[in-house]
Amino acid sequence: MRSIPFEKISNVRDLGGIPVAGGRVVKRGLLFRGAALHSATPADCAKLRDELGVRHVIDLRIGYEVEAEPDVVPDGALYRRIPFYDNEAIGYEYFDPIPGTIVIGKDFACDPDHFYADMANPLTAGQLRILMHALIDAAMAGEPVLFHCSGGKDRAGITALLVLELLGASEQAILDDYLVTNEARQAGIDKIYQRFLRLCQGDEEFARAVTENHCARPQNLAAFRASVDQRYGSMDAFIRDVLQFDDGELAALRAALTEPA
Repeated sequence: MRSIPFEKISNVRDLGGIPVAGGRVVKRGLLFRGAALHSATPADCAKLRDELGVRHVIDLRIGYEVEAEPDVVPDGALYRRIPFYDNEAIGYEYFDPIPGTIVIGKDFACDPDHFYADMANPLTAGQLRILMHALIDAAMAGEPVLFHCSGGKDRAGITALLVLELLGASEQAILDDYLVTNEARQAGIDKIYQRFLRLCQGDEEFARAVTENHCARPQNLAAFRASVDQRYGSMDAFIRDVLQFDDGELAALRAALTEPA
């Protein structure tokens, strides 16, 4: 119900309306997630600007992804890139293809469980701290922000998880939002399958299995949470010590960025 249709931008939705503690919901119209904006039409940009009021676009992609498909940013919006992985920006780039698949240029098929666990690595965690403060600062100033990766599933999914953790959402509410991505993904499933078919060297059965394994699954978020617990002790400790939000800041942002249901 929170999904927002566009001509060429996919998987866009408002985190507003997601239930949080105390019978409240995330405030509507401030925090948006989605896929990349490289194919945005003039009508899409106008909708982002005039209907959603987007003032900030935060791009989570690697440098080579941005160079190949740069965002079309709506007029008046501030663009910022905060990558999870990037050799030049943070000195680390994820690369772990599934055995039996091939690499084509920069494209490869990863094991989702390993990839989601790796997003808790210390270098990416440092980027997550910068990202969370950028998102919260914009929202606290009343300036709507859209964050995105390539398809709006993995890196945007973990970003949404952390934002919702900060705002006091339950694990189930966070998972429910994450799984909505499968609706948008299904619309482009043939393109996804064809990509994996190439990486699986034409093995149709293997490609179907890899395609299915790359949907939004509960196991993905569970792998990230388990990695956070293993590396940092708990999600609460991660929020306090790594993301650097204390109890007073959490109380203030929850008061400001949530509203009665």
